[in-house]
Amino acid sequence: MTEIIESLTETGRGLLVAIADYLTRARPTHVMWEASRLLLARQFALAHFGDDMALVDEVERQILAHAPIVRPGTTRDEYAAQLRLAAQGVTA
Repeated sequence: MTEIIESLTETGRGLLVAIADYLTRARPTHVMWEASRLLLARQFALAHFGDDMALVDEVERQILAHAPIVRPGTTRDEYAAQLRLAAQGVTA
């Protein structure tokens, strides 16, 4: 059973979907990396909140709490599907 650390706000949910959309558009057949998960969470939080670092940090934590760890061999498109499920509240 997966434990959710933080509740997912509408903003967090929207950013999970935005990241999924990006992964589907940008090299969807390439392998997804855990480092990309971390980087995308930060980039999308920064893009949404600009220089309000308290909000950036908060939503980044939400994204990472709900975005599953990347399993080796997972494509970006497959991972996008997992993010969409996470945004709907489905856990593995």
